[in-house]
Amino acid sequence: MAAPQSPTPGAISRIFAGLSHTEFQPLLEVRNVKRLQLETEIRYAVAVTDGQSVVKALALPGSALKEKVEAGQIFVHALIRATEFRVEEINGQAFLLLFQADVLGPVPEELRVPSDRLQKHMNARTGAHAESGLQTQADPSLAPAQPRSDAGSCTTPEKRGAQAGFAEQTPLPQPAPARAPAAGVNPYGGPPAACQQLGGTAGPGAAGGRSSTISDFFGRQPVVPRAPGGASANGGFLPIQEISPYTNGRWRLKARVITKSDIRRFSNARGEGQLFKIDIADKTGEISATFFGKAVDTFYNTIRQGQVYCFSRGHVRPANPRFDRGEHVLTFEEQAVIEAMEDDRELPGVTYDFRPLCSVPETPVNTLIDVQAMICMVQEPFSFTAKTSNREMVKREVGLWDPSGPEGASFVNLTMWGEKALAEDFVQGAPVFLKAARVQEWNNQKDLSSPAVYEVNPDDPRAFALKAKFEEHQKTRPLPMTMSRGAQGAAGARKSVQSCRDEDLHLGPPPLPGQGFDPNGPRTIHRHFVLGTVTNVPYDRMPCYPSCPGLVDSSRATQPGQAPEKRACQKKVTQEGPGIWRCANGHICQQPVFRYLCKMQVMDHTDHMEVNVYDNVAKQFFGVEAQEYARLYEDPEQELQLAQINRRVLWKRVLLKLRASKEVWQEAERIRYNVDDASGVVVAKEARHMLAEVKSALAAEQAS
Repeated sequence: MAAPQSPTPGAISRIFAGLSHTEFQPLLEVRNVKRLQLETEIRYAVAVTDGQSVVKALALPGSALKEKVEAGQIFVHALIRATEFRVEEINGQAFLLLFQADVLGPVPEELRVPSDRLQKHMNARTGAHAESGLQTQADPSLAPAQPRSDAGSCTTPEKRGAQAGFAEQTPLPQPAPARAPAAGVNPYGGPPAACQQLGGTAGPGAAGGRSSTISDFFGRQPVVPRAPGGASANGGFLPIQEISPYTNGRWRLKARVITKSDIRRFSNARGEGQLFKIDIADKTGEISATFFGKAVDTFYNTIRQGQVYCFSRGHVRPANPRFDRGEHVLTFEEQAVIEAMEDDRELPGVTYDFRPLCSVPETPVNTLIDVQAMICMVQEPFSFTAKTSNREMVKREVGLWDPSGPEGASFVNLTMWGEKALAEDFVQGAPVFLKAARVQEWNNQKDLSSPAVYEVNPDDPRAFALKAKFEEHQKTRPLPMTMSRGAQGAAGARKSVQSCRDEDLHLGPPPLPGQGFDPNGPRTIHRHFVLGTVTNVPYDRMPCYPSCPGLVDSSRATQPGQAPEKRACQKKVTQEGPGIWRCANGHICQQPVFRYLCKMQVMDHTDHMEVNVYDNVAKQFFGVEAQEYARLYEDPEQELQLAQINRRVLWKRVLLKLRASKEVWQEAERIRYNVDDASGVVVAKEARHMLAEVKSALAAEQAS
């Protein structure tokens, strides 16, 4: 097995000595990532080390590295290979500009050099660097006078970046202390630095050289406001257990992020909004924090679950018992300051306070609880349109079991939403730990909703013991095929083709252009689950069309001032000449992208119907991408292969998720059926389902 990789020793000195990326691509460890908010653009300062020295590099707008930082691929202790970089000299100071880097993974903990053993790379001109272990000592009497400034003027990365740029955040020691640096343009943005310390007033050690500790290098204040309680005894950090609404606003917390939610968007009388939540913990306790508005755009991609951060510039609010655990919560807005810190083993990870499933029916709605259980049922995720907001949503239901309750077994349904519903790690027969799952009620039955964090197959003795009990239970009392909401589960009740047609007679008319959604009016969309057989696919024309690959603004709402999201146009294009294709929106492309669009006849024992099948589902039927199908369709020599693909679709029994709606066609209303999803039928599973229906019918007949 190959030995784990580590940073290239002496790489930083060699870079500043003049080696370029064409002849030298070193391995570096990321020690910190800081966001610099300027008036016109956003930049990132990335602290990197070669195991001996540490230096702050700049990720410029438009560079591939900046995109990776914003995507969360560059994280603390990541090992990167610098593949494109340059050293720029401006007014006697050299700056490292990092444009591209390959992420190789995290640096093993045993190979990480402690911060106190790292030397800050001191550099005044390109090619000049500090030798290992050499500290620059300057005569304080020769240093230029430092102007006094407000102690809070350099506390946030945004403010520091806008006012003084990179030179003020991390002032580089001068080789000749008697000479003040010349004013000029700083590549990190902002005017030349007006002060050389982060908070406080200049002291005997403030001029000339600075202490080359890693904490100082990361731009953390050496002097912090005195916090109440035990803050002074915890390195200036306030313990979470001492947080209260009366806490001084200039507090700082050092905590680990143990949970992180998805972004949730909402609307109220003040307009559209967005938020996400995290739970943080130190050795004294846990507390929830919520980010609103622009803070979501600023911090969502930079905060990572399991990472340690310093939190400040937030607000303490009383907790809402309906949505929060504990007495207080934190809220952060765009002026918050959050900095990544070295990992601290004293800070706990995810902790659980498990409650048995048998207690869920007696638990108040909206209560957050921790649960350990076995997964005994997994439904496929499906999408639907919410009645109140008319938005598409994704959900999945998972059945949970534990050995609690008077009968030695309890069952509860867990509903997963959004991205968590699409996760592929839900496996029947696997143990799962849930943290902060919300108790909800539906049809007078209580179950659980998406937890803040979950672990499937956790490496924990409690999970092993639970799985052993489950396997023993299966030997003596196998679980039934249905539980609580039974065989319908998340997929809903199956219907025959005839029952779908009868129900859709009551559909409301399609909304007129510009007409809003009426929650009190008749339903305009019905959703059905039909088990049928594909009997015919018309091939009078190709079942796919050339679409426009151009980008257009998405209809999804965004925040004011935020660039709209983009999506593919996908409108049909027509060829106007060699390499010239035009769509109805006026986009011109050289080569279209083919997408499936076809009709299929589906039949069951009651009736037949015509359904529309689109690209994401049709390629499951045909087994090839639309681009490949179009190539075979246009090639006369591929008729045999094309016929084999077409035969693959026919007489296939499938479970269809249908969306029914009314439309007006040639001044007449008709019902249109679109296929949202399709899945093949597993014979053994379907046989068990049919047997359960037979037994249920016999039991009902005997009861009558």
